[in-house]
Amino acid sequence: MTSTISPADALRTLGVAQDTYGRTVNTARSPGHVDVLGEVLAEALRTAQPDTLVVWNTSDEAVLVHAVAHYLRAGVSRVAELEGIVSVDEAVTSGARIALLATQWSERRLATLRRVVSGAGAETVAVAAVLPSEALAAVTDVRTVALLSADETKEFTR
Repeated sequence: MTSTISPADALRTLGVAQDTYGRTVNTARSPGHVDVLGEVLAEALRTAQPDTLVVWNTSDEAVLVHAVAHYLRAGVSRVAELEGIVSVDEAVTSGARIALLATQWSERRLATLRRVVSGAGAETVAVAAVLPSEALAAVTDVRTVALLSADETKEFTR
């Protein structure tokens, strides 16, 4: 890692807010601090060797995933849900190695993206988030990454 800023300090600068799909990082506040999160998440995901990162389609999640993808040299696919219809902006291809990424996972949102990936014939190789959650902790079949610990997260989830 090239930055001397910790992920917790970066997140303190950026802040966390509620968005369409749950908690999200306020990426507009500091691209440099988003880059810190992106670099650390990428390093944590590197051993899973994902070739595509999949996120829910919000502007802040899109900025975060692009920072991670830059360091992994991976593609990005964003998923949206409108009135119960799920759509994917860049198709997930059969055989792709997928890492799912979010600021914080909810059980429903994570399960939906896992179905999108498996339905496309791709393989989920990792599930990552900036903030830990029960949904992330429940994943036992692939590598999981929570950038911050539960103790570090308390100030962001009040």
